[in-house]
Amino acid sequence: MKEKFGVQLYSVREEIKTKGFPAMLKVIKEAGYDCVEFAGFYDYSPEEVAELLKENGLTGISAHIGIDAIEAQLPYIDKIGIKYVYIPWRTYEELCGDKMTEFIEKIKHVKKLLDQRGIVFGYHNHAHEFSNGGDKVYELISAVDGFTSELDIFWAVAEGKSPVELMKKYGKALSAVHIKDMDKRTKTEAREYPNAIVGEGKCDCENVVKLAKQMGIDLFVLEVEGFPCDVSEYLKKSCDNMKKFAAEN
Repeated sequence: MKEKFGVQLYSVREEIKTKGFPAMLKVIKEAGYDCVEFAGFYDYSPEEVAELLKENGLTGISAHIGIDAIEAQLPYIDKIGIKYVYIPWRTYEELCGDKMTEFIEKIKHVKKLLDQRGIVFGYHNHAHEFSNGGDKVYELISAVDGFTSELDIFWAVAEGKSPVELMKKYGKALSAVHIKDMDKRTKTEAREYPNAIVGEGKCDCENVVKLAKQMGIDLFVLEVEGFPCDVSEYLKKSCDNMKKFAAEN
């Protein structure tokens, strides 16, 4: 099994604004990654995005797309060859009662369109899904056959959860892991400090990567809320550490 290491492009949103999308693809490739996860397409056409990826030796493996926007984004999904689509956000209120039922029906509708394309479909968590002692992610993946989780370990830790235990709980419904480490100085707000370099913080990234490999997960996506050092340095060191952890199995 060949692991794939990517960057969620939200991480370099400010750099894309100042340096441009093509320039940041080059930086990501040079740091050692082989794929990216989209969070928007920066006003480029599907054909332009596909060509830029090809020029930089990257694949557009996954995308964060709101449930109500997925159908409209199918031309991008098809042309780029995106293999995983994740719903990036839902408020806590939208994950409760009748609103949860409505959301699940939307998931089932969109899933049919993605199933036809052989695309893995799932949900990306923040912290609030685990509030009040619950686990809204588990409710979703239990309610829709074949629906999956892209576990963001940073937000799980922010809510006092063990990423390793959540991974075991989700089992085969876990399709990818968002690797995002938390500064060890953080006491209250999750964004109190910039992110630690992967493997140097509170999120037990080493054991997360090792367990994911054992579970058959091969997609690891770096996401960064805030950089503590030069972006290129951070991306390279984090990529090197993720690959090292994966190789230790």
